[in-house]
Amino acid sequence: MLHLKRSRLLLATIALLIAANCVSAQEQHAREPRIEPESIEALKKMGEHLQSLQIFSLKATTTADVILDTDQKLEIGGTATYEVKRPDHLRIDLTTDVVHGELVYDGKTLIYASPDKNVYAQVPAPATIKDTLEQAAQKYHLTFPLADLFSWGTPDAPINLIREGFFVGHANINGKETNHWAYRGPDQDAEIWIATEGAPLPLKVSLVDREDLTRPRITSILEWTENATIPDDTFAYKPAEGAQKIKFLGEEDKK
Repeated sequence: MLHLKRSRLLLATIALLIAANCVSAQEQHAREPRIEPESIEALKKMGEHLQSLQIFSLKATTTADVILDTDQKLEIGGTATYEVKRPDHLRIDLTTDVVHGELVYDGKTLIYASPDKNVYAQVPAPATIKDTLEQAAQKYHLTFPLADLFSWGTPDAPINLIREGFFVGHANINGKETNHWAYRGPDQDAEIWIATEGAPLPLKVSLVDREDLTRPRITSILEWTENATIPDDTFAYKPAEGAQKIKFLGEEDKK
């Protein structure tokens, strides 16, 4: 009887070890990064089409998480309208629950205005939209939803930073069928819904900042107008009566 109990105990122990090894293998497999080739191809096709657009307008309806000092998370809604004539004309009108801003770029000058405060700032700008938006973010701390879209289809597109990319499923965005793709980079998670019929335009984008422990998310629903009719004076800024010209934060004084 004692030998029988020992045999049963040994068998039970072996079974537990096998089960533990199986679970460990499954967990390891789940943790292994995976990049489906189709996910990268989808981004490349999207980028190629975006770079082919010379004149277009884009309306983005956004929701963004804002974290208070108390760690309370708020959802802030807004819209950003882009009017674009490549390579060197851009206007962005940004309206959210807490801020209203206008960016105007005419190929030589970058102007950012705050109509609510009746102030504006003006500096010389680089020769392209992409470079101007990068300078605005890096030097003057001006960031806009979807500014990264101007990098896709160029050598600066962050394809090499992708650690995971896979197909999630199909989804309907504003009545249009899309493929839903998920990506992971070193410090950001991204989801992109790309139209399956007609041009491969992104119709929804959602980003999560993993560097922030609160994991804030910003999501944008996109409405595109290709070959839009945009008057030339769209890119000519005219200060409102009594508007005060100020300096950008980070702008150096002229010596």
